Amino acid sequence: MYTENDYLMWLSCIINIGTDKKNCLLDYFGEAKEIWNADRDEILNVLKNIKEECLHTMFKTKDEKLMEKRIYELERAGIKFIGVSEDNYPEKLKEIYQPPIGLYVLGEFPDFSVPSVNIVGMRKRSIYGADVTYKLAKELAENGFIIISGMAEGVDSDAHRGALDGNGITAAVLGNGVDICYPEFNGKLRERIIENGCLISEYPPGTKPKPYLFPIRNRIMSGLSDVVVVTEAKERSGSLITVSHALEQGKDVFAVPGNITSDRSEGTNELLKQGAYVLTKTEDILEVFGIEQGEDNKINNKKITQTLETDEKLVYDCICSDPISVDELFIKTGKNLSNLQYILTMLEIKGVIRKISGQKYIRSY
Repeated sequence: MYTENDYLMWLSCIINIGTDKKNCLLDYFGEAKEIWNADRDEILNVLKNIKEECLHTMFKTKDEKLMEKRIYELERAGIKFIGVSEDNYPEKLKEIYQPPIGLYVLGEFPDFSVPSVNIVGMRKRSIYGADVTYKLAKELAENGFIIISGMAEGVDSDAHRGALDGNGITAAVLGNGVDICYPEFNGKLRERIIENGCLISEYPPGTKPKPYLFPIRNRIMSGLSDVVVVTEAKERSGSLITVSHALEQGKDVFAVPGNITSDRSEGTNELLKQGAYVLTKTEDILEVFGIEQGEDNKINNKKITQTLETDEKLVYDCICSDPISVDELFIKTGKNLSNLQYILTMLEIKGVIRKISGQKYIRSY
């Protein structure tokens, strides 16, 4: 009546039994269906130190009506469960320590055999960190890479936006259920990710974000990736947990050098001292995969700038990769403020500049 995938979904919902114990059970019984059919003594024979409350939860959830309800609710919400036995479960994840027994997915699950990069960093990043992250993610997405991050405030969100603006695919690995938007203010970004990628979690729908869940999910972010990039991080940063997972998994780690007087760069600069690859341009990553920077992007960008009106070109030429304010542009161009604001809006629509925090502007490429 039920598939092996359904039984794996049931096993994943037993939240007070860790992934390590679930994998032990799978190793012993071979299939989740056999775990469902096992009696108390058989379970105790494998998990000798399992707590009574955990054992009670396991047998309490062996309920066909509850199983039917979960299957129906997933279908109604458009959430897919991809168990470790499924063909589209990523091979990369099977190779990591304690792979999740399944993934809940909202959106279109990509083919993770395609080159993919996990970009992580600070929530309270600087303008420099935001700019570097966005530009890197956008250019990698334009070159066909899947961009993976965690949809948190700051660098994570910058990475997803860059990938989306580069017309690429991005995946957000969450520390909560895929049906919950966290942080709440990322609602619009969440919808964009679902439309052009997916949300992923090993936790069943309804799981609320809790601090201890996020470090655990980091092994999945690095596991799905070919390389991990840290764009900005303090000396003690959650991003470095992802780096630890990546190194254990044998993945290459890149770090963006930062201002030596800024505490936001202590973590990345320390990684460089410890042997991480230096990342100063997108080509640094492309070279690892033997990919040359696509000339098409450069040609298209040049064509766009050639179509700018005279006034637009005047303002555009005053903007570069260093953030510039409207007041500075007002002085440099001599345009009145209302006209300047109109020109800036048109340049944004054409995609050649973008507004960042602090009401400042930079070039998109």
